[in-house]
Amino acid sequence: MFGRLLLGVAASVAGSLGHSLGMTLQKRAHLRLESQGTSDKRHAAWRDQEWQFGLGLYLFSSTVPPTIALSILPVFVAAPLAAVGLVANAVCAKYILASTFARTDVLGTFLVSLGSCCVALFGAIDEPLLSLNELLLLYKRPAYMLFFFLYSALVLALVAAELYWRRRYVRLSNSVGGSLDSPRVALHQVSALRWTPSACGNFAEHTPLLSPAGSSDSSSGYSSVTEQLSPEPEPMASRIQAGCSTPPPPASTETVDCMYRRHFLEANEALLSREVEKCHGEQVARYVSGLLSAVLAGLLCSQTLLLAKSGIGLLLLTVQGDMQLKDPLALAIAVGLATTALSNLYYIQRALRLCSTLTVVPLSYCSGSLSALLSSLVYFDQVRLMDTMQISMISIGILLLAAGVGLLSSKNDDQNGPLHLPPEPTDS
Repeated sequence: MFGRLLLGVAASVAGSLGHSLGMTLQKRAHLRLESQGTSDKRHAAWRDQEWQFGLGLYLFSSTVPPTIALSILPVFVAAPLAAVGLVANAVCAKYILASTFARTDVLGTFLVSLGSCCVALFGAIDEPLLSLNELLLLYKRPAYMLFFFLYSALVLALVAAELYWRRRYVRLSNSVGGSLDSPRVALHQVSALRWTPSACGNFAEHTPLLSPAGSSDSSSGYSSVTEQLSPEPEPMASRIQAGCSTPPPPASTETVDCMYRRHFLEANEALLSREVEKCHGEQVARYVSGLLSAVLAGLLCSQTLLLAKSGIGLLLLTVQGDMQLKDPLALAIAVGLATTALSNLYYIQRALRLCSTLTVVPLSYCSGSLSALLSSLVYFDQVRLMDTMQISMISIGILLLAAGVGLLSSKNDDQNGPLHLPPEPTDS
């Protein structure tokens, strides 16, 4: 008995560790491709061996070890052990991705782990195996139909929002990339390159028409030309001052070269300011798109678990002699399971490309856990089986999860430093 229990615990912990390591390896592959400037990173990732190994480890750890653990351990024991993956994710991010693990990350990981344990311990309710007819009756209940409609509307709204921010990120990324192809003056260097009179003194020495006032040649030449063109200098000067807005000739210390230099530096500074704003908007769009992808991955994962739970129940009934696989509903469950699983894989990959694993993993885990709990309670009509104590502890766990995810996602990638690879050792 003890050996069987130990096997279940080892399978659960190994699955959590492999799950986190697989996602970290995929993230590192995305970072390496991004640092190499690969033009089509989405297709290049499929050919990367490290990414392939990480994906295989992720898929294996998400299927085989949890199945072994759930077949041996009760749910209220196996579910909290899955929170080990959050700690493993933080460790992998620090030592494999060289991410900065701040105090807020430690506190956020602790709160998410504690909240997930509360939700798993007090929200786990065992239910008997259900046949297709019983599952269909549960599905037709008005309460679940309303819940399914609201849930689908939420998912579609998040998909639309993610598409909007994705297109915004692509548009800003292309505009910033195109405007930065030619070399520019750095923004912090523009103020140092502004025009100064002393900077153009040498050029003024070689410009006789605009030489300093102390030069008698230029002043006499200028006055002689003025006298020849204006027989009545005083009335002409008065008319110019009264009705003409033409600027006066440049000062003696400001040459034409300096005027052009100052003009183009000011224009360049304005252009750089716009580019900085575009870069900031690009980072915001990238981060929001990654966060929405992580939330969608968690929501789709919860539906995958719900369909898998129903499918496993049908398989067990079939093994026990009650054939359940001839009904079209069984095929619909299988198609739904494959669709949600592939969609979950797509969005988790997109989230990994755009955001740090310190943000993606807790956010997807939190949204998936809460969605799975709520879907299970409504679909299997388990709310009536819960007492006040369970509901209170689940509510506390949800608050802890929300606080932990808020801390982990409160910093962007530039602050927590995951968007770089650890330095490679150099040969001395």
